[in-house]
Amino acid sequence: MRDGVPHLPRRSVITRGLAGIAAGFAIFAGRTDSRPAVGVSTRATPRTTELYGRGWYAHSADLKFGELPQAGDRYAVYGDLLNGLEGDKVGDFSSAVFTLAGHGNTVEVHTLNLVAGSIVGIGSGVGAERTYAIVGGTGKYTGARGSYTAQQDIYGFGGNGTAKFALTLFTED
Repeated sequence: MRDGVPHLPRRSVITRGLAGIAAGFAIFAGRTDSRPAVGVSTRATPRTTELYGRGWYAHSADLKFGELPQAGDRYAVYGDLLNGLEGDKVGDFSSAVFTLAGHGNTVEVHTLNLVAGSIVGIGSGVGAERTYAIVGGTGKYTGARGSYTAQQDIYGFGGNGTAKFALTLFTED
């Protein structure tokens, strides 16, 4: 019975698969440059820095002020970034948050807008302190990577409206 889908003999499929693997290995093995195929650039310089937040608010069209998010709820968080606990404003923070399973278990996309450019981070988790991956940036932070921990105490979700970030940032300086 023909179903209109072309069928290849098993031997042909296996032969083609092995040929593809061999070709890929030959290309990889035949590299003549000295750069690693995958990995951190040897020119990357790690920097650590701390930023603080104030005026940390959540906003949602679906949630009333003080109502905790449930699975499926989306909301935004925003606030000012400071260079110290009582320091000067150095930028703005915003994030898109997607609640996975009740309050606390989320996926978050962060944007830290600073004077010299922006840093974009993403992560998920539960608890007061979470770790996020730095996935890129703009301006001075173009090509940035690394990670950071964030403690966010969001006003409207029972918090005092503050935040703290500890960044380990790799850039091509």
